[in-house]
Amino acid sequence: MARLLIGIVAGYLVWTLISFPLGEVVPVMLGERHADPQTGLVTSWYIFVVQWPLTLMASVIAGLVTGLLAGKAERTQAVQGLAMILIAIGLFSMAMTFVAENESDKKSATLGEAAGLEIVEGEILGEVARSEAAGATSEEAIETAVIEPLWNLLTLPLVAGLGVILGGGLLNGGPAAREQARLGATGGNSGD
Repeated sequence: MARLLIGIVAGYLVWTLISFPLGEVVPVMLGERHADPQTGLVTSWYIFVVQWPLTLMASVIAGLVTGLLAGKAERTQAVQGLAMILIAIGLFSMAMTFVAENESDKKSATLGEAAGLEIVEGEILGEVARSEAAGATSEEAIETAVIEPLWNLLTLPLVAGLGVILGGGLLNGGPAAREQARLGATGGNSGD
């Protein structure tokens, strides 16, 4: 049981140490390829070419670490546990992001109505302009106004969970090794 918990915690820490720094550095390096400067939406190119592969890579490594530390007896449970934790945290984060966006929309509408201003579709451009006026570079201004599509917030935790399962499965040798283990193959016996 202790190895199971150690494997899950270590796998989560490895996943965190890989995912979060890359998640902060890569968007800054890509500039406009990260998000559309006019709408503020994260581009599909960034999601499919950068974000999902990085998440998958980090998750596979985390699954490997979890499986190695948990040991052969508890490997499957540990890997599945880490996958479920990542999916649960991701879905919780999606829900909190969705709630925060709805709350900020209500507040901005209330403030806009109180000030007698019209709220227009280009609100994100206004946020970028305000950030630039405050001394931020255009890349920093775009970064602060980026909006993740809801479908990506929903599917990204599933990509992470899949990566953990794949990483943990690599330690079992794949389907052929499982079939040999089931049949009881000894590997070197000729059976004279």
